[in-house]
Amino acid sequence: MARLRKELTTQAPLTPALTSWAEALGDAIGRGMLRALNTGMPGMGAVAASPGNGAVMAGRRRGRPPKTVAGGPVPMDRRCTVNGCTREQRSKGLCSAHYQAERRRQIATGKPA
Repeated sequence: MARLRKELTTQAPLTPALTSWAEALGDAIGRGMLRALNTGMPGMGAVAASPGNGAVMAGRRRGRPPKTVAGGPVPMDRRCTVNGCTREQRSKGLCSAHYQAERRRQIATGKPA
């Protein structure tokens, strides 16, 4: 069950000067936030986000870009060596999932990865 909100029984009326000051402050904060999102915070070592400087831009992924699908299955000489797996090899003849599983197994048994 939701708690009932206590309503203020007496509210101090806002003067027109205070109302206009609050609206101006809200607008200034909004503009500042928009500027910070677009260019970075000044004095914090942030740099304006542009495609070449590595700054994080909205809508962009970090890390390795996804492989483009060239169409068709992976050739037999590039497939993972685990029976039934059709993913592409990444390292030591294994796909990334099977390589990580093997690596975890080796670490758990105390062998160097």
